[in-house]
Amino acid sequence: MSKLLWRVGSSGELAKLLRAATLEESAAVSGATVYRVQHESTEKIAIALPDGQALIIEPAATGRPRRRRQEVATTATAEPQSDDT
Repeated sequence: MSKLLWRVGSSGELAKLLRAATLEESAAVSGATVYRVQHESTEKIAIALPDGQALIIEPAATGRPRRRRQEVATTATAEPQSDDT
């Protein structure tokens, strides 16, 4: 599953997104309106909140592949020390 990013924007930002995107579906839910849109080859969810704000949810950009860092095993070049002195 890809990571999701979300941000809060204004109703003007939502209107701009809806004009630029292709609307897939929408629904009214408890005073908010939920939009599923296709924008710049990416599926996004936008929620118009009753207070005039909008919540926009989209997948995180995939820059470089996420890989775990593995520690390189080092070989000891010094001779083992003993406790005899």
